[in-house]
Amino acid sequence: MNNKLVQLKLYNENDPDFSVHARFKDIAFPYKDLVISIYHGYLCITSISMEPDVDGDYLIGQFEILLPYLKWFLGVKTLFALRPDNGGYPPGTMSDIVQLDPDNELYVFRGANHVNRGLMMYSLENRKRASYINPRVKQGFDLYDIYFEQCGLLEIFLKIQKEYEEGKLT
Repeated sequence: MNNKLVQLKLYNENDPDFSVHARFKDIAFPYKDLVISIYHGYLCITSISMEPDVDGDYLIGQFEILLPYLKWFLGVKTLFALRPDNGGYPPGTMSDIVQLDPDNELYVFRGANHVNRGLMMYSLENRKRASYINPRVKQGFDLYDIYFEQCGLLEIFLKIQKEYEEGKLT
């Protein structure tokens, strides 16, 4: 499938169009930093390698969702916390797919990343947006539980959601 949208623009710490809400050391991958920012109505989750690869390049990955999708993700995260007999999603499954606009189609997978010490994670994927690293691949991002437990990611997302609902973010 080659009809994926071109991404926004890649995060740059000197770009005033990006409003940074958090930056922290990636606990799952200590050689990276994670940046949570807002860019023209999009929540951007950016992973920045702090060490060059074998070619001397610094790998950067970015996942982008329109701000209305953040509320949806927070709801999905709650459903994964519930038992299936209480209406929750069981681990190892995929959430319902949501499409609030024609340019984005998202879902979340909940499970363990066996490549990374079996850490539990929420794997977000947007079927309509292309990866920065490979334009033939769908844009996706793994949010590990430890980001929520040790880095305050849930609080960051809740603050962003509240500011969006209050009209402070566009």
